[in-house]
Order: sequence, then structure tokens, then C-alpha cells
Amino acid sequence: MERKRGKSIREMSHQLPHDLQIEILVRLPVKSLLRFQCVSKSFKSLISSAGFISTHTNHHESTNNYAHLISGRFNRSENDEEKEEFRCFQFDDSFREFHKLEFPSQFHSYKCFDSFVNALECRGLILFFYPFLLEGDCFECLTLWNPAVRMNLTLPTPCNGVRVPVRGYSVHGFGFDPNTDDYKVLRIMYEYDDIFSPRVKLFKLSTGAWETVRFLDDFHYLIATWDFQAFVNGASHWLGRHSSKKELVVVLFHMFDEEFRVMKLPDVLATRYVTSSLEVSGGLLSLMCYGDVRPGNESCCIWLMKDYGVIESWTKQYILDLRDCGGLACFMNIHPRDSEELFMYDLKTNRIINHGIRNMYRLSMNAYIESLVLLNQVNAMPDQYETF
Repeated sequence: MERKRGKSIREMSHQLPHDLQIEILVRLPVKSLLRFQCVSKSFKSLISSAGFISTHTNHHESTNNYAHLISGRFNRSENDEEKEEFRCFQFDDSFREFHKLEFPSQFHSYKCFDSFVNALECRGLILFFYPFLLEGDCFECLTLWNPAVRMNLTLPTPCNGVRVPVRGYSVHGFGFDPNTDDYKVLRIMYEYDDIFSPRVKLFKLSTGAWETVRFLDDFHYLIATWDFQAFVNGASHWLGRHSSKKELVVVLFHMFDEEFRVMKLPDVLATRYVTSSLEVSGGLLSLMCYGDVRPGNESCCIWLMKDYGVIESWTKQYILDLRDCGGLACFMNIHPRDSEELFMYDLKTNRIINHGIRNMYRLSMNAYIESLVLLNQVNAMPDQYETF
């Protein structure tokens, strides 16, 4: 059967015009395209070309062919000891079906694999970042992984030539610049001794190198510790504060201009809520606010910025009663921070979905599309998996 299929595909490559071949192939899933690479050299060359990879990704993104990734730290007991590991689950668009992603075996060989802090996703690529030791000093390593094509790429390390500060922390951004067709990774390193003069580096997949980004001297904004990004409208967004004010603001880094900016929040959002997190919901910048987390009165509100960049367009879209799920929920592109059990809140039916995933915390949720990115990267390595 496979031989006949391969023959028919080869015949198609000879009989159909090149443009029509591309029109057909861009609609196929990654799994099928990986098989088609074995049919002929011309197909392999086409499918692994930068132009086709970009066209294929753009097509599936424009058709909203999304799944969802939920990642976080997992507590497990082993030999009467509590241990942690990082896990990632892929859900379908209905959130009814899911499976656990198996990390490559070389990830497990990293001494600090269990210390993965978080995973950020952008157009089929997942960014992992974690600390590692080198000659007694602590550095930070970042790895890009494409589970669809089973390829990974470790960024040059140490990624900005300096140690991770003992008294400080780092913030990361990950996004795509459609103007240059390039993926970019941002790293902001804060030191408590000079908190408003962070060192900022930007990695571009197209060049394979880190560049210094200027953080203006009068830009006295601090991004919240360990806050996860919300990538929308070509920019990474985080919650932050000004050095002289307590109100929350949105700090953003635009991947095209490569500049930091600030968007204010309405007073009710900037000052009222104890716990808030920026997310992306339905393509819109959103804010999940836990207004009252006292036992017996757990609730949260979801605000949407319906007109990007317009403060007045923030709208309170949902008010959720979370008493049935321990005060925290995970839905759309919104994640809980600390939870012993993962719940989904279906906004269409107002029903809570429990998949039985327990003992996970610091969860992150991202929309996900399968792509061919990294397939043509010279320095990318094929995933290796343990065999039993």
C-alpha cells in the first residue's frame, strides 16, 4: 500500500505544476509531509526549504488549526522522597482529548532537566530555559524544541556571557517577527543591586547569535518575578511596575522594532486585584484577576482588551465562581499558578472539566500549531528516545 502511495505521489510531482503542488502540500499535516520527504529528492528539497516551511506555518496559523499545550512542574514520590519533573501535555481544540509529550532522551541527560523553569510556545516551537553549572558558576541554558518534526536546537551558551546573578532573576520572551520571517528569544537579567538597569540580550534564529538590546536609562519599569509572557500583536507582554509607583502596567517588547514600551491599565485593574496574570484569549490580550481567594468565596474575572492598545477597550468579559475547583481554573489560554489538580472551565457550557491530572503547579498554557520549523536548521539535532 505504501509503495503504491509513494508511486502516485511521484507521478503527481511530474504531472502537476509546481505552484499547484505547493497549494496541495501546504494543507497537509506535518506527519504526512515528513513521510513525503522520503518519496523523492525533489519533494525533500521542497518540504525542507525555508519558503515552504514559512508558507506551511502561515497557512495553518491563518486557518486557526490550533491545539493547546499545558506545561508545568510535577511532584512525584520516589523511594519515600519528593521529586519534581517538568511535564507537557498537548490538548485538542475541544480540550477533551490529550496526550503527554515525551521529551527527547538527551533532555534527560541534562543535569538540570528537572529544573526547567517554564516553556514558551510560538508557531510550533517550544522554548525551554533552565540553569546549569559550569566550572562552579551558574549559567542559564535555552533550548528550542519542535515536537512535530522531532528536532531541537540548543542556543549558544552561556547565552549572554555572564553568570546568572545569585541575587537576581531573569525574564524571557519568545516570539515571531513576520517582517523578517524570524524567531526571536529575549532574555532580561535583573540584579537586585541595580534592579532598574537590567542586561538584555536578543537571540535571532536567522543569525544564530545573541545581540545586545538597549534598556533606556529612564525606562524605570520592573517586570514581575517569574511572570509568563503573553505574545500577541507581534510583541511579548508582561505585568510590571514603575520604580516609584505601585500600580500595575503592561510592559511589552515588540519583536519588529526591538524596543520596550508600556501600556497602562484602567485603575480598576491596576490597583484592585491581589493576583493577576496576562494571557492571550481568542487572539486578544486578556487579564485574569483573582479578586477574592478567601475559602468559600473564590472567584476571578477575565478582562479582554478588545481594541489592542486602547485602554478604554478593556472589558470585563467573564466572572467565574471557582469554588468547585479549589479556587483556580485553567481555560482558553489562561493558567493557574499553584494547583494540585488541573481543571478546565468551559466558557461555552459553564462546566468544569477534570482530566485527572494531579500534582502539577506553575502551569503555563499556550495555543499550539504543528510546524516544520527547525527542519532546515543546520545546527538542529534530531531527537533521541530511549528504547526498552
